[in-house]
Amino acid sequence: MAFIYLLSLTIFILFINKLLIKKKILISETGDIHQKFSSKSSVPLTGGFFIFLGYLNFLDEKIFSFILFALIVLILGIFSDLKIIKSAQKKFFLQILLILSYVIFNDVQINDTRIFFLDYILQNNYINYFFVAFCVLIIINGSNFIDGMNTLCIGYYLLISSIIFYLQLNEIIAIKDISIFYIFILLLTIFLLNLVNQLYLGDSGSYLLGFSFAIFLISIYNWNQHISPFFIVLLLWYPSYENLFSIFRKNVLKRSPMYPDAKHMHQLVFFYIKKKYDLDILLANILTGQIINFYNLIVFLVSLNFINNSKVQILLILFSIMVYTATYYKFFKYKYEKNV
Repeated sequence: MAFIYLLSLTIFILFINKLLIKKKILISETGDIHQKFSSKSSVPLTGGFFIFLGYLNFLDEKIFSFILFALIVLILGIFSDLKIIKSAQKKFFLQILLILSYVIFNDVQINDTRIFFLDYILQNNYINYFFVAFCVLIIINGSNFIDGMNTLCIGYYLLISSIIFYLQLNEIIAIKDISIFYIFILLLTIFLLNLVNQLYLGDSGSYLLGFSFAIFLISIYNWNQHISPFFIVLLLWYPSYENLFSIFRKNVLKRSPMYPDAKHMHQLVFFYIKKKYDLDILLANILTGQIINFYNLIVFLVSLNFINNSKVQILLILFSIMVYTATYYKFFKYKYEKNV
């Protein structure tokens, strides 16, 4: 039944996409700065609809609250895509209210980080709620930052779902109430549609992916505390560091962290590939996403051999951060010092 539901959903979304293109509603021609990195064709921003409607297949009493808040996240993203809410400050404020409400209402906490001092502080429920909300917000906005290349954001979460499915299949972890295989197939379907330019995630899709996987992975750790919490951190290192690095970078440049720009890692890699190998925009776009996700795949595969070892997981996180920072510096110099 789940696969019939997904097939029907795919046909429905493709039909809706044709109507949106005809009416020129919720399409990719928004005038944003990141538009020059993608195809010039009109592509509907319906990835968020697809994800949410896919999640409805899980609708029951146990996860009703998640579905309700996911709907609100979707609506916030749609308002952003439609430019109904333009202010980054307003969007961030609404995100804070939304995520804090979900965390408190559902009593989402992290009680064992393997860091004594932090665990001691997190014994206070209110501090724990704010800490969890902060982590989820970092991932949501980091996911939005990396959603600039075809298949990059959706491909990244497809990798995570495949890793989690592997762990469940081999009975290394247990998962309650959710079929991770169904999630994998859902994201794979969206990945393929994204690959052939039939839909983009938009803010609604990237917000929803960041929110759902942040909550999902926190739950997985709470259900399986024999694994290292830093394994979960590693799975989400890329969108998290992309966000934190961007905040630091913009502060150094004396710009507001809320100010959008075209200096994210994937954009610099895109420029290098396109310029170096004289590729067209779409091919360079897709290749950039695949290169970044291939690196993350290698790191994830290595981490699977040390899933209980926090020291190794921390080393992998630090290694990835160093690779990111060094690569960013190299490509930044290439674009802004050699090709001004």
